Amino acid sequence: MSEDHAPVPSRDLPVDDVRASILMVEDNADVRLMGVTLLEDAGFEVHQAGDADEALSMVLEGLEFDLLFTDIVMPGSMDGAALAAEVLRLQPGVPVLLTTGWADRANDHGGLAMIGKPYRAPELTQKIQALLNEAGRLR
Repeated sequence: MSEDHAPVPSRDLPVDDVRASILMVEDNADVRLMGVTLLEDAGFEVHQAGDADEALSMVLEGLEFDLLFTDIVMPGSMDGAALAAEVLRLQPGVPVLLTTGWADRANDHGGLAMIGKPYRAPELTQKIQALLNEAGRLR
């Protein structure tokens, strides 16, 4: 590729050599697709699940990831906060970023990091990078 065709990295996105794996859990397929696209465009590897039960099965089957990004309000046997607690029990120290579009649930996060919906790419990327940096999980 010639120099004038080289991609120009956005200042809002991680640099090309910074990679991490994210487990994204979101029950709304359109929101999940948008989130996966934002994260992949930012250079992250993304594993996705449609609810907490599916995500927990993936974790129990040995999925390796650097950060859990999960919606709080989801159908199924557990919500995102309960999933986060279980993931932290199984993998202590893994960073968790919760999200919700419900203002009344925004305080229901047990001190974990939170981003409201709708989120934008720069805000999401910055929060994830900060959590990964803090945990020493950027590759």
